[in-house]
Amino acid sequence: MTWVWFQLPLALLGLLHAAAAYSYFSKAPRAFPWTLTWVVFTVLATVLLPHWPWAVTGTFATAIALWTFWWHSIRASARLDWVVENARQATAQIVDDELIVRDVRNFDWQEHQRCTPRWEDRRYQIGELAAVDLFVCTWGDPRIAHLIVSLVFDDQPPLAFSIETRREVSESWSILAGFMKSYELIVLAADERDVIRVRTNLRAEQVRRYRLKSSPQMRRNLLNQYLAQMNSLARKPRFYNTLFRNCTTEVVRILRASGRRLPLDWRIVVSGAVPDYLYDLGLLEDSRPLSVVTASADIGAAARAADQDPAFWRRIRQVTPPDQVLTLDAQGEPLAVAGVPPDYFSATGQLWGNPLYDWDYLTRTGYVWWIDRLRAAFELYDIIRLDHF
Repeated sequence: MTWVWFQLPLALLGLLHAAAAYSYFSKAPRAFPWTLTWVVFTVLATVLLPHWPWAVTGTFATAIALWTFWWHSIRASARLDWVVENARQATAQIVDDELIVRDVRNFDWQEHQRCTPRWEDRRYQIGELAAVDLFVCTWGDPRIAHLIVSLVFDDQPPLAFSIETRREVSESWSILAGFMKSYELIVLAADERDVIRVRTNLRAEQVRRYRLKSSPQMRRNLLNQYLAQMNSLARKPRFYNTLFRNCTTEVVRILRASGRRLPLDWRIVVSGAVPDYLYDLGLLEDSRPLSVVTASADIGAAARAADQDPAFWRRIRQVTPPDQVLTLDAQGEPLAVAGVPPDYFSATGQLWGNPLYDWDYLTRTGYVWWIDRLRAAFELYDIIRLDHF
């Protein structure tokens, strides 16, 4: 028997385990030693296979078997040393027409990693469940987003749900580790002044709010699904998965709650494109052109202006839409755009294309929109340039 033909599959199998080790341990400093161990072991096995075939094959098979046994022995747990923001999994119950939610997170965040923990029990009247909002949070590549769903009640702070990784104190976030059994799953029930404000005001993420079309039955279905998942995770923990069990599954949840089929679409797994997907399905309440809807949805300036105001949830829903700040027609298209006539820079002039501000509206409202915009900018930058464009 020529063992040379077995060298390639052995090498591939070993390198696959090296990649798996790196992915799993990338949440901690142990990734490099484990990966190096597998690479060195694979190289030695590949080189020595033609000389001691049975010994090498037996040793390699034993290593694979032990690794596989260890992998299958990993179980999700609820009793680990969690980071403070993931310390408690919310639970809930409905008594008559009253919703009782325990361990609602309402932290007071002073800095990105510094906060005053506060866990609360809250009560809501089911009959006052009035609307559903979807928050889309991005921090770099606009195709990658975190999704948060808020159930809006009459005259009471909304109840926000955020599906996240439940990290231990010793762990850091790694997208590769998220594909493995590295992090438990948590469904946070939270106050918006906590879970939204920390993203807009401290992490400087771009957050947009979209109002979803919903019927009373859809809202109740959506609530029941969240309660079932929270209570299930409290009883039996499960692992997070970057692809299959994450915040993007909100899309599936929303569609099922609305009674719609789930059309296959690449935007299901690209979380930043979820608003486009829901818009095309007619699930966004705003029927204006999507570009106008998206511009109107940005709550950053309003959130930074509200900051720690107890009415934070109200103020982020009072964003001035661009069709008031800008001169737009009913379809959201510019009535006029900026530019300059022909001059010594250009014989035909320049057409910049950006719509003009409605200065009459801005004057009547005391330039509040500009004041909020500049205040938010000065929280991020030391110097701001006001250009003529």
